[in-house]
Amino acid sequence: WESKAPVGTMVPNPFTDRVMMFVVETGPSKLNQWVNEERNIFEDYKKAFGQEPSMISGIAIMTDTDNTGESATAYYGDILFKK
Repeated sequence: WESKAPVGTMVPNPFTDRVMMFVVETGPSKLNQWVNEERNIFEDYKKAFGQEPSMISGIAIMTDTDNTGESATAYYGDILFKK
């Protein structure tokens, strides 16, 4: 969730080129309510890195404000992966 960048924006990680963050929600309109998200992480990977993934060692679901000076609280429900 990003306060300003449009949905679909890819944000490079400032510390490594092996991580790409995707904006999946933006702005305050859905604050303080549960929001369901569904992603095709295979397609996300190809979009971010220009190739199919080899062996994936991890996927991060992040709440991160350390580079913005803002604060955030997030709650995550069940996270499911399927083929």
